[in-house]
Amino acid sequence: MRSLLALGLIAAVMYACQIGDDKDRPTQQPPSNAAQAPAKTGPSKQDVFNELLLFEKNLTQAVLDGDISFLSKNMTEDFVLTGVDGKIQDKNEVLADIKKERTVKKFVISDGELLSFSEDSAVFQYVQNITLRNGASGKARIVDTFVKRNGEWMVKSEQQTMLKK
Repeated sequence: MRSLLALGLIAAVMYACQIGDDKDRPTQQPPSNAAQAPAKTGPSKQDVFNELLLFEKNLTQAVLDGDISFLSKNMTEDFVLTGVDGKIQDKNEVLADIKKERTVKKFVISDGELLSFSEDSAVFQYVQNITLRNGASGKARIVDTFVKRNGEWMVKSEQQTMLKK
């Protein structure tokens, strides 16, 4: 898939730069006094990774603390969670469960990876290790999709998959 995407990107660049077109076609030179617009640069992949990793830790801490106000503010209205048990919940169902949930003692986020990003969306995955108050522990692979609204990241969906020890 990536090789097809790369091939398509190369073809688009060749077309835009007119590489491989008729050699008889006259080339156009920009006027020498034309001002060149600075290249528009957005945040780097590392910047987005760092921002989303911190955001993930804050979201998870809010779940641990039962801070549904913080969570509600940072989830889209059409948020969907697919839990480790396969249960699918909307935003209101998730928030109601978080209000009742008090079994997690601590969590550790590891193996974070920014799978894709643009200026208004991102997909971030990580492993979450949790320890319950009764001493049991487990880990899950989490994949979150984010969208940017009014310059702020919001979580749009989450997929959780339990990992075997």
